[in-house]
Amino acid sequence: MVDKSVAVLANLSAVPEGCLAISQQGGIPLLVEIVETGSQRGKENAASALLQLCISSHKFCSLVLQEGAVPPLIALSQFGTPRAKEKV
Repeated sequence: MVDKSVAVLANLSAVPEGCLAISQQGGIPLLVEIVETGSQRGKENAASALLQLCISSHKFCSLVLQEGAVPPLIALSQFGTPRAKEKV
């Protein structure tokens, strides 16, 4: 169920309203946690959502950084799937 939910968040992050909703509802810390501890598919989708958040707004990018996303993203860039590495 978590993987499907993160896939929905990745899709929502593709539109500005979705990014805003993810941010307002506390989704950024959850996405960072999934990058750190989730399944491979979950990590891919969480990295994709975080990428879209960072692309869409400097404010969202700052929030992602404040949540400590860098260490798990670095680990994912080294040990993740090819798709996850691409998103990181």
